[in-house]
Amino acid sequence: MHIKDLNGKSICILGFGREGQAMLKALEEHAPGCEITIADKKEQTELPATSYQLQVGPGWLKNLEKFDVLIKSPGIPPSEELAAYSIKLTSPTQIFFDSIKDSGATVIGVTGSKGKSTTASLLFHILRTSQRANKPTSNVFLVGNIGEPAIAHVKDASPAAIFVMEMSSYQLMNLTVSPHFAVVTVFFPEHLDYHGSVEAYKEAKKHITRFQTKEDKVFFAADSAGAVEIAKESKGKRIPFSVKDAPVKPGETKLLGSHNLSNIAAAFAVSQEFKIPRDIAIAAIKSFQPLPHRLQSIGVIGGIEWVDDSISTTPQSAIAALNALGDRVTTIILGGQDRGYDFAPLAERLKKSKVQTVILLPESGKRIQESLEKTGVRKEIIEAKTMQEAVAQAKQSIKLPIANRQIAQSSIVLLSPASPSYGMFVNFEDRGNQFHSCIKQQ
Repeated sequence: MHIKDLNGKSICILGFGREGQAMLKALEEHAPGCEITIADKKEQTELPATSYQLQVGPGWLKNLEKFDVLIKSPGIPPSEELAAYSIKLTSPTQIFFDSIKDSGATVIGVTGSKGKSTTASLLFHILRTSQRANKPTSNVFLVGNIGEPAIAHVKDASPAAIFVMEMSSYQLMNLTVSPHFAVVTVFFPEHLDYHGSVEAYKEAKKHITRFQTKEDKVFFAADSAGAVEIAKESKGKRIPFSVKDAPVKPGETKLLGSHNLSNIAAAFAVSQEFKIPRDIAIAAIKSFQPLPHRLQSIGVIGGIEWVDDSISTTPQSAIAALNALGDRVTTIILGGQDRGYDFAPLAERLKKSKVQTVILLPESGKRIQESLEKTGVRKEIIEAKTMQEAVAQAKQSIKLPIANRQIAQSSIVLLSPASPSYGMFVNFEDRGNQFHSCIKQQ
């Protein structure tokens, strides 16, 4: 549904977080004649103006039948209650695609269980670098799950516009349109509490390619079986990539880890489809600054290097962090929301590592410890109730005599939780920021 078609209709925005707020502003600008109600389960939800109806708290999903259109924010999980209104249910992402359909704008959608933020941001950086060098007429925007919500940029759609759009499974779910260019990094089980099963999660991801035409293209990680399966949904051209396709060698960029070579290969492959000169693309890749909380070195403080990988929300991502940093990791902080992940592969990786101390946070810390014990991992295991306590324990774990100061300089304390942040923290950014703050305070 085009956003202008919402003019004069009764609208209910479900969820008033980042996407819901952007949706409201877009409606005010493009459909000023609609009647808006905002529904949110948080009772403390505040409105930017008093002219809108508000239903919050336990009854926030009542009386939905009275609305013409329900616009669901991506953070709201599927439910039987909402399924009853599927005919009138849509999303900001769907409205964005429908609204720019005839504008001539190009959308590059990027998804994957991991690597999508780095790949999207890197591709945006390459395109912007080329734009500055060659002064073309195109305008490039980073939108979606990173950057601003896409719906905030409906007015920017034109034949010269390129939208690099990071797309989560939440945003892809129930979409009936796919981007012109799709990028699939890797696939492994995640967000199972939201989707209910691995297959449901994969089905949501498939929407990035399912509605592509013969004129469209998908770039996918050739060594990820799930990414290959998602790519097969496309009717367009399928272009595989792998680490060997990266135009740079490890150590030539600021991105750590071999897994980032795959992200680099993906962004580079897309840039070549846009005829970006190879030398400009490579220069942009080398100048790209890593995103916060993704194998981000905070620096050497107190003779220890501290690395923030708070984005790590699965065992696979923690394993990738250990592979990237190698034997320098002597202390690792793990644990967070317990989504029932299998921690056995992580325990096996830790068994082979030089890690001396494992610090565990609630809730999943208990099950991580069980996996370590079952696998026969012989490390010092410390439980911590807060991030402040975890950082204090980390500092204590690698206190060395003055004679061993050189060893301390080469040691890394790694925050790579292998679990979501919710519960103790607002999100992974909050978790990473607390990690930074606690290091500086002590």
